[in-house]
Amino acid sequence: MELKLFMARILILIILGWILYQVIKRMATSADSKPNIKSEEKPEEKIVQCANCGCHVPESESIIKNNQIICNNPECLKK
Repeated sequence: MELKLFMARILILIILGWILYQVIKRMATSADSKPNIKSEEKPEEKIVQCANCGCHVPESESIIKNNQIICNNPECLKK
């Protein structure tokens, strides 16, 4: 009889430990996911038009040459 009671207590402790582990794991992942959402957001980038070919490109991919915005196309860079 004592062995069955002992085994039941062990089983209950294992189940309670597993539940506690799952709760802590969920709390940790929900706390970590909130800052990641903000870091994944990319700021909007201005789109500019190339003075030579008229192509629209992001400002980070353009070059200012002779006070004109030029795209990174090799043909436009030669002019």
